[in-house]
This record gives sequence, C-alpha cells and structure tokens, in this order.
Amino acid sequence: MNNEFFEYQQKRIERDIASFSDPGRKVEVTGQYRRFRATWTVRGHLEEAVFSVSLDHGINVAANGQHQSYSAFLASDRMADLRNVAEMIRGTANPGSYVETKASLSGRSNCEPKPAVKYLVDLLEKEGTSTQVIMVTGEAGAGKTQVLRRLVQQQADMYVRGKTEKLCLYVNAQGRALARLDEAFATELQDLKAKLTYHSIATLARVGILIPVIDGFDELLGVSGYEDPFNSLAKFLEQLEGEGSLVASARSLYYQQEFLSRADRASMNGAQSWEYLPVTVFDWTEVEKNEFITDLARPHNLSKEKISELKNRIMKAFGRYMELSEKPLFFARVSEIVWKADDGQRVLSDNEELVGALALAYLERERREKLLDRQQKPLLSTGQLKELMAELAQEMWNQETRELDSASVREVADYILGVEELPEPVRQIVVQRMSSLTFLSRGGMQESIMFEHEVFFFFFLAHSIVRQFQENADLRVVLSRSVLPYLVAEQIVDGLRKQGVLGSSPAMQEVLDRLADAGRTEWRRTTQVRENAGLVVLALIRAYALKPTAKEVKGLVIRSVVFPGGNLRNVSLRCCSFFDVSFRRTDISNTKFLECQGRNVRFLVPTVKEGGDGTWLDIEGLSAAQVEGVRVLRDERDDTIYSPRKVAAVLEGCGIKEETEAKAYDRDIPEQVLVLLDRLIRAYERANPVCVADSNLKNIFNDTCWQHVEKLLLDNDLVREEQRSTSGSPKKFLRRRFLPQDLMAGIRKSNDVAPEIARFWEALEAIYQ
Repeated sequence: MNNEFFEYQQKRIERDIASFSDPGRKVEVTGQYRRFRATWTVRGHLEEAVFSVSLDHGINVAANGQHQSYSAFLASDRMADLRNVAEMIRGTANPGSYVETKASLSGRSNCEPKPAVKYLVDLLEKEGTSTQVIMVTGEAGAGKTQVLRRLVQQQADMYVRGKTEKLCLYVNAQGRALARLDEAFATELQDLKAKLTYHSIATLARVGILIPVIDGFDELLGVSGYEDPFNSLAKFLEQLEGEGSLVASARSLYYQQEFLSRADRASMNGAQSWEYLPVTVFDWTEVEKNEFITDLARPHNLSKEKISELKNRIMKAFGRYMELSEKPLFFARVSEIVWKADDGQRVLSDNEELVGALALAYLERERREKLLDRQQKPLLSTGQLKELMAELAQEMWNQETRELDSASVREVADYILGVEELPEPVRQIVVQRMSSLTFLSRGGMQESIMFEHEVFFFFFLAHSIVRQFQENADLRVVLSRSVLPYLVAEQIVDGLRKQGVLGSSPAMQEVLDRLADAGRTEWRRTTQVRENAGLVVLALIRAYALKPTAKEVKGLVIRSVVFPGGNLRNVSLRCCSFFDVSFRRTDISNTKFLECQGRNVRFLVPTVKEGGDGTWLDIEGLSAAQVEGVRVLRDERDDTIYSPRKVAAVLEGCGIKEETEAKAYDRDIPEQVLVLLDRLIRAYERANPVCVADSNLKNIFNDTCWQHVEKLLLDNDLVREEQRSTSGSPKKFLRRRFLPQDLMAGIRKSNDVAPEIARFWEALEAIYQ
C-alpha cells in the first residue's frame, strides 16, 4: 500500500510540474520511495528541486536554498507567482461602495443568513473530503456578481497581506461556451497580465491554493449543446481528483438540479469526487436599502429629513413593481435616476414594465444630455437608440458571446444608422462614442464593447426577438444559441402583450404553434430549442393566467416543447392538450390541470403539493409511470421521492388513479428497505462518492438492512468501492453508477430498465420473500 502511495506521489509531482514547464521541454523526476529529484524549465530557466514525501506530513520541497511546503512551492515566484496574480487582482478593484448582501446554505433549516462574502470565505476555509462545488444562486439583478467580485478582491487583499493561502480567480463565463473553459481561464489571466497560464489552474486548484470563481455557470451549461452538456467542466472536476474548491453562480434552482444530474452522469464512470453546497443570495431588506441611500447621500451632507424624503421618492418610483426594489441592481438604478431627476420630472413611464421603463429613462437622458452635435442637439431619437442597442444584443446572441469586436460594432451601427438614413458625420460620431453610451462598457478584447449588466442585455435581446416574431422570422435559429434566461422570456411576452397576443386565444395559439414548429426538426440543438421555446410558453401561460380578467387558461394546444424548471403556480389550465411535452423540474405545486388531454407527456421530478389547494393532474393519457420522481412540498419543505410506489401514492392524491393491474407488477420489498434506498439517493444528491464513515449518514450505513443492500449494489456494479485518503487514514467510499430515477424504476417489473438494475431488484426481492 505504501509503495503505491509513493508511486502515485511521484507521478503527481511530475504531472503538476509539467503544467508549469515550458512547451516541448521534458520534466524529469528521479528517485524512489520517499525522496525524488526533479528538473524542468520555466520561462527559459532551468529549475531543480528535491521532494520529500511523507504519509503523515505530505510533501516538503527543497529548492533554491529554501525548504517549503508543496503548496508554498507551487505558489512561489518561480512557479505560479500567485502573489503577483493577487496584486494584479487587487489593482483592478472598483473603489465604489458595496452594501453587504446576505446569504445562507439552501435547504438547511438551521442556517442563519449572514454576510454573503463572509459565508463563502468560511465555506472555503473548511477542509472537506471531496471537491467543494459551491453554487451561488440568485435571480438576475440579485447581486451575485457583486458578491463574487467582492469575494475575489477580499481574498486577493488578504493574500497579499499574508492572511490567507487561498486566492480566488474570477472567471466571467457569461456568454462563453463551456467547451472553451480553458479559453475563459486564459482570457482572465491575460487581462491580469499574469505570468501564470491556464495550464496550471487545475494543479493549483487541486492543491487548494487557487479557487476558480465562475460567474454565469447556468449559461455555460447550455451554450455547448445539451447532448454533451458537461464536457470541459466535467474534465476540470476530474483533474481535481476530489480535492480543492470551485465556486459558481446560477440564476435558479433549476440549474443547480441540472448540475447535479449532469455531474452525476459524468461522475458515474470517472474520477470525480465532489460535495455540493448550494448558497442562496437573499434580496435586500430595509437595512440594505437604507445603507445604500446613506452611502449615496453621504458626499452631499444631506440631513436625515432629506435622506428620508429621497427614499420615499425612490420607493414611489417603483410603483406597481415594488417587489423589484428588493433586487440590488434595480434599487441602485432607480435610486440613481431619481437622484439626478428634478423634483417635478417624471422618472419612469407608467406604460412599461420596470426594466423597460428604466431602459427608456436612461436612453432618453443619454439622448438629451450626452449624444449631441456641435449645436447641442440630439443626434438620435430614443427609438433609434433603442434599435441600435437591440441590434447589438442580437449580434452578440448570434455570435454566442457577450462582447463584440470593433469591426462588428461598426457593422451593426452602420446598418442601423443606414436604415435610418442618417448622414455620415452622425454615423461616425455615434460609432466613436459607442463604448461610452449608457448600458455599454469596454470589453476584454481590444476596442470591444459589452453590456455592463446582463439585465439590460436581456431587455434589448428580448426586444430584438419580439421583432423577429413580428417579421415571421425562423425562430429555430434564435432559440438555438444559448440558454434563454426566464427574464428574457418574460420580456418577450411583455412585448407580445403590447401587440395584443394575450387578448385572444387564436392570437396566443398562433404564437404557441410557431414555438412548437421551431422545435420539431431533429438536430443537435433540438433540446436547446425546445427548452427555450418551453420557457417562452411558460411565461406566456403565466402572463395570460395571472391577468386580472382571467380565471383560467382554456383550450390551448401545446406541442413539442420542454418546460425547463420555472413555475406554473396558481395557474389553472382547462381543456388544454399537451403533445410531446416534457416538464423538467417544473413547480406545479398549486397548478390545476382540468379536463386536459396528453400524448407522450412526461414529468421529471416536478414539485407538487397534495391537498385541495395543491396540484391536480386531470390529464387524460397521463399515468404515474410517466412521472419520474416528485418533489413533494410540505410546510415549505420539499422531499424528493423516486420510489415509483411512493410516487404513485402521491400522484393519487393529485388526481392520477393508477390501474390495479399496474400495481400488481410492484416487487414485494419491505418498506424499511425502500426508506433506506431513498436515504441513500438523497445522500448522492449532495455528494458522489459518499463515505461510509460519514457521521451524518449513520441512518443509512448503520441500518440493519444495509449489509444486504450494499452487497447487491456492489455485485451488480451499481456502486463501486474506493479507498480515499481524508484527514486521517484512507476510508471506504462508494461511488454511484446509476441515476436515481433509473434505479427506482426497477421496482416495477413492467418498466424497461438496465439489466443490472433489474437483477438488483430481483435479488433484493428474493432475499425478503
């Protein structure tokens, strides 16, 4: 065993050093047992070091007359030079004010909210037995980016001052394809002018001294196509070999759950070992709002009365969108525009939803105050400026990026301004000022531009997609580019509403048919198209159902779409038809399907609620066999159930009557065993593999039935045993090689499952007969 350990360490040292070595130069590691000598070349300099390996103390390094730990050696100026990276990160700090947003672990009843950055730092300082994947969730505008950037800046400052050995590297992944994760790393390091290259990121992350912080993980998940959804990030997790940490952000619970499902698929056969930690960023309360307004007013020495008056004006500006005042981005933007407006001036339009009202207010101010000719007259109208922004957003979406190079910017501007028949001098002035226009900023590439926040990019993108509806364009193209955020879907529907689509069933059905047609052709991005189309359909149904004059959605035909998460709460659908429709993790906890019919309808782990005010599934043609797991909402808690027997019992309370003949095919398994399997699956939803010595899992591994269940899982290759080193001696881990819904489907003999799953259930049934 010891010889294997030292051989592994020798190979690891060689591999780690190779990630720093100059291209084409050989790394030589000689020696045996506890002591190895290595030579390599870094930035043209020949380097040499001696590595002493110990079971108890890890690796110590003697190089250039110094003795260091392995992590300090890799971080040194002759290798990664992390201090230089930290100084570069600190030098990019934004001196603007920061109001601390609160956060806590999701789904944990005993976790009190506390400052988000401190919460993340505390998680990163903990030693785990697997790679920590910390997923920060919050809606667009909730302040995720500010929290992550603050975390990165704070860690860089502490690193330079010698207060921590862990440095964070911010990676802006928004609009970048997952297949180019290495390129994203490379771009960030190049912007920092760091000596470090992307080749060494995994090595440093595995050792625990560099933590990638990926902002915009949910977009990465879909850009590269759903048939190969995890590619480079899965490969990156493999390279970490169960060590280090990764922080990522996503907008909704759906993407957390998709991450788990897709990570599990990759982890079933690979060397991934991770623990999932979901962190929710909370909306602002009155405390944070007051702190922001105080910071805004501080340079002007306003009295308490004036500050209170300012806050009243700001809150009044939100009008019927008061709930959006809890989102940091919206509160900051409305505060800014109210602060700069005259007391008697109308701030926001009553005819627009809030984002649109904000956008138009900023565009109007830009037109009147900044985009002027020599006679101080506006060069463009507000409408022309809006069309220019929409065309830029559409071009970014088409190119699957969030920034455009100078040539693309000029082409877009020339096209729009040419259509408007503006004179050449005006075109030149507008093109020259593009990067300084409101909502835009300079991108990472030379002379490129990008939208300063995703919310405004989404608004103008939605405007361009609505225009494509009007022009009867092929929606398949625009819906195939990337994951469409729900905010965009809502704004598309708002644009369609202004055209009267929500006013009549025929007009609404025409939109549904166009969305269905976009997803009917089978190609590599069909799933992407259907999910994006499904998101628009979901927003359309909610907008129609929640109108003051509407009591229910009636008589619609919905075809060839996938509902990707989201919620249909408080919606009643009567006499609607669903053909080739999938509901993936959709919240239908208060949804009523009444006198509906379906063909080829499937539900994957929907959130349901039992009882009179809960879910009702009166869909002719839908059986319990078409529902793969459920999340049952009880007292604001949700329990995930995969056992078909339990799922059928829940669905019976939701209106689905299962046929007696179908129940007869259930295997005769004791309830105690089914409870044990449910617990095991829930453990695998948080980590893979799981440690049998984990004190938090005693109710599984100390169960009297576990010995039989474990043997059958191992015999049928549904789990694999591993010995992994943790804080002490190596411990026994079990790696899952099944998907929860696949394993639990085997309880019903009529289901078509993999042979090893069928054998597992047959053997289990034989034991307890």
